[in-house]
Amino acid sequence: MNPYFLEYAIIGIAGLIFGAALERGRMCFVLATNNMFMAKDTKILEGILLAFGISILAFGVIESLGIVPIQSAVQGVFPAGWYDLVGSLLFGFGIGLCGACMSGLIFRAGSGFTQNWMQLFGILVGTIFFAFIIFPLTNFLYWILHTIPWLNLKPGFADYIPHELFGNAVWGPFVVALIFGGIFLILGLYLTKRRFGKISKERGVNYKEPIITWDMLKFKEAYSPRLGGILFAVVAVIVFITSYFTVHKVAYMGVTTPYGSFDTYILAPFINLYTAVGHYKASFLPKISSNWFQIVPVAIPMTLLVITTFAGSTTTAILGGEFKWRVPKRKIMFLQNFIGGILTGVGARIALGCNIGTLWSGFLMFSWAGMLFLPTLVLGMYLALKFQQAIW
Repeated sequence: MNPYFLEYAIIGIAGLIFGAALERGRMCFVLATNNMFMAKDTKILEGILLAFGISILAFGVIESLGIVPIQSAVQGVFPAGWYDLVGSLLFGFGIGLCGACMSGLIFRAGSGFTQNWMQLFGILVGTIFFAFIIFPLTNFLYWILHTIPWLNLKPGFADYIPHELFGNAVWGPFVVALIFGGIFLILGLYLTKRRFGKISKERGVNYKEPIITWDMLKFKEAYSPRLGGILFAVVAVIVFITSYFTVHKVAYMGVTTPYGSFDTYILAPFINLYTAVGHYKASFLPKISSNWFQIVPVAIPMTLLVITTFAGSTTTAILGGEFKWRVPKRKIMFLQNFIGGILTGVGARIALGCNIGTLWSGFLMFSWAGMLFLPTLVLGMYLALKFQQAIW
């Protein structure tokens, strides 16, 4: 079988499962943090923590057993540095304004939330702004490799945590996975137990929540956090292993970069994006010698993952009777989501990825990038929440 066909077929199916898990499980980082800060509700957060814990532990086993060689895993490790902190703060504030991270954006737009379509448009605009303004004028690639020494963690073994801590020991990835995956898993299970205890006390009975029911399988009921988290983790394992064993030989999973690459189709009639000198087809456009699109491929498996994830979310929303075109009462929300989308696009490009590409993949690839991304992401979302509470 053609390896390209096999890779795209598996990742396409994984996207459908991913979309179902997102829409049925309401798996969104912004919803999770907002619910926690405002309503002390940790239900969605529990699913996300379980997804992180399970997938990190799985990858520790996969790498330590040599199923995916450590050298190949390292090729997908992102360089970590100041840009993770700056980009994730901007990204977090942007998705906070929109009320949806990249995973939440997909299932909300696919369920008919029109303001999130403006967020999608804003991300494309933000990507173009970064590609043609920030990227060339700041010499962005230079500052990734030349920066404050203690924040300038280079790609490769120098940024691969198991190698830093345990050298070439084959058990290094598993030990690191036990530490980080265990923290996420224990925290998720603790929050679940605490929520069950609170409900049991309120109702006067021993509350139990099934992991899966027939109504969940028929898309008539929202997924439990544990089912959503398990599916979230399964998709990550499928995508990473498929990426290695088929064509690309590098484990990676992302959303914002492949979505932002759709800009190339919009700009293609005007600009030849891939020439070294930036040849422009339209004479009225300014001459810029370099742009971000020159270093990013257009048609990659993750592009198909984005498309099929959106299709999966829309399909389950329709089957569950929840698809409906929703227009916000306050039309200013369209502008807010557009501005938030621009900040989301720019922030993701500065941080070299989003909450999927840099945060989640960063942890799965045992890179410092994920840990640098997480605290300022949460801070950005929190600041956006407080900003909206202040102005509305």
